[in-house]
Amino acid sequence: MNTFKRTLAVFLATSSIALALPLAANAGPMMGGGMEGGCGQGRSAMRGGPDDGLPPMMKKLKLTPAQEAKITELRKQDSELISAKYQSMRDSRAQLHEMQKTGDYDEAKVKALTEQGAQAMAEMAQLRARQHHQVMAVLTPEQRQQFATQREEMMKRWEKKRGEKPAA
Repeated sequence: MNTFKRTLAVFLATSSIALALPLAANAGPMMGGGMEGGCGQGRSAMRGGPDDGLPPMMKKLKLTPAQEAKITELRKQDSELISAKYQSMRDSRAQLHEMQKTGDYDEAKVKALTEQGAQAMAEMAQLRARQHHQVMAVLTPEQRQQFATQREEMMKRWEKKRGEKPAA
């Protein structure tokens, strides 16, 4: 995998983990699967704790109540749109898989589905990037540095798990 593709993959994975995981945890079952017994509950609620809408990395920053409220508001602001883009991406991927299973191949349909999925992914990445910028603006310089350090450590663990070399 070349450096650009690896960097893009790491960026998308990090964005997904840091910003979308709580959305996915609250989304319920996906494509007939999902987490049995956890439908509609956030990750913290399933563990017996409060579901305050903040990812674990944010909780470690010792946010003030005002910061917590603002970050929660920012995260909820685009949550429906991000969820819709995610669902669009999943739908196009599911249709492509169905075409592969049945052996049907329609080049125009494949092109349309891949473009639809790519467009949804691009729009989702743009929304997440804007949301990340807005959240970082709420943090103090010290909190931003602590967040960056946590993120680097998380990426190192993620890369080590997958046996990949860090992107240059």
